[in-house]
Amino acid sequence: MSDAQQYVRRAGRASLSDGRLLLWSVAEGRRGRRWRARLTGPNGVLESDLLLELAPDGAPARLEVTTASGMLTLHPETDHGSAHGNVVFDAGVRPIALPWSPGAAMHVAGHPITVAAIAHRLAASLAVGAAAEVPILRIDDELAVRSGIGRVRREDRDQWTIDVGGQAVSLATRKDGVPRFGPDADEWPLEE
Repeated sequence: MSDAQQYVRRAGRASLSDGRLLLWSVAEGRRGRRWRARLTGPNGVLESDLLLELAPDGAPARLEVTTASGMLTLHPETDHGSAHGNVVFDAGVRPIALPWSPGAAMHVAGHPITVAAIAHRLAASLAVGAAAEVPILRIDDELAVRSGIGRVRREDRDQWTIDVGGQAVSLATRKDGVPRFGPDADEWPLEE
């Protein structure tokens, strides 16, 4: 089997329970995974565009999010002691510098892809029925970034609940870390 056949390289489209449409892709390689995703509202208006790059161990390496509020870039520094970036918005630039730890995660409010990335990273270490607290940088709809603790619970083999800032989100994932969106979702290979 070639390297390309071992890696996850998929794309898909799913209608979320709140009426939004998610278009996504994941491309995995020797340097980790790259998720791309677009969320549109029930009215068809673009809500956000996301790029999440993960290291081979699943740790966040770079996050970019664009919304009506602006454009966010965020990445952990190589010393793993801080995360830096900025938000570019109509009135200028807001620099970001926050503490970071090697086990930390990034979560974009309302975005199932960041939930899937957190679950996939913990899948090998968190037993069914167990929960863990994870340091999380939480990005809200206005692209404000806050440090906090997320509680991640593995409900069963495929079902996860992540509570970040009092907002609990449940998501089912496959063994390869790709979310299970339901029977009406579409999925395609990136390569033939």
